[in-house]
Amino acid sequence: MAHDRHRLSRALLPTASLAWVFASLLVVLIVFDPKAASAANPLQLHGALVREHDVGIVAHRGAATLAPENTLASFRLALEQEVEFVETDVHLTADGVPVLMHDPDVDRTTNGHGPLARLTLAQLQTLDAGSWFSADFAGEPVPTLEDFLDLLTPTATRAFLELKGDWSPDRVDAAVEQLRARNLANRVVLASFERRTLESVRELAPEFATILLTRTLDRDTIRYATTIQASAVCARDTLIAEHPAAVRELKAAGIGTIAYTLNSERQWARAEKLGVHFFVTDDAAALSEWRDQRSA
Repeated sequence: MAHDRHRLSRALLPTASLAWVFASLLVVLIVFDPKAASAANPLQLHGALVREHDVGIVAHRGAATLAPENTLASFRLALEQEVEFVETDVHLTADGVPVLMHDPDVDRTTNGHGPLARLTLAQLQTLDAGSWFSADFAGEPVPTLEDFLDLLTPTATRAFLELKGDWSPDRVDAAVEQLRARNLANRVVLASFERRTLESVRELAPEFATILLTRTLDRDTIRYATTIQASAVCARDTLIAEHPAAVRELKAAGIGTIAYTLNSERQWARAEKLGVHFFVTDDAAALSEWRDQRSA
């Protein structure tokens, strides 16, 4: 009988071990499920976009003084510069593909006409997004978000993606899946003026840092940024200059401040004095040189 009990115990061991393994795997899946992070504070995951010793540089639409904005040519040049972030703007085509362009219409930066949202990707890809800037860039295409991410991923630079307009939750989720597929949660921040879009990001992609773009810096704005646990608030430099206390209040709440669009030493010096943490600029090379001189 004792021998029978011993054999039974040994027979049960593999079953118990398998049960333990499956339970452990279940715990791992729960812990590392990105959507399970919704209970976490994004500021705990990412930290505030705050810099203590020098300013951070955000290359606006790539290297927009050297190449046509929001094109792969512009992004390649920006990625060669000493910047913390490359910024770009994401719209959706008529067939729901994320593409990079600032304006809602294609007129200013391509040879096409009309609202981008009414064009399919195939139609958009027939347009020339470079000739308006220089004949040297003739034939430059309108890039997709996927094109940009393919360029970004092998580098160490981070990306600042502004989601233009009001994005439905399913479209936010589709764009975020492109980022997740490349393991870019720690290298891409998602920004918008639209509160519903940011709330969708917070709900569907809590592992990504968010930036509240704003045209106001009143109490409601600061309260809202705190509520959604934004990593930073981004506003025009003149608006920040009108509300200098906002930078201090946001920092006290663990939230950074980003100013746009700063292209002169006068603007850089004023924003630095106000305590702004990141400067969005069209001339990253000049700002980088200015920053180096200040820290020398």
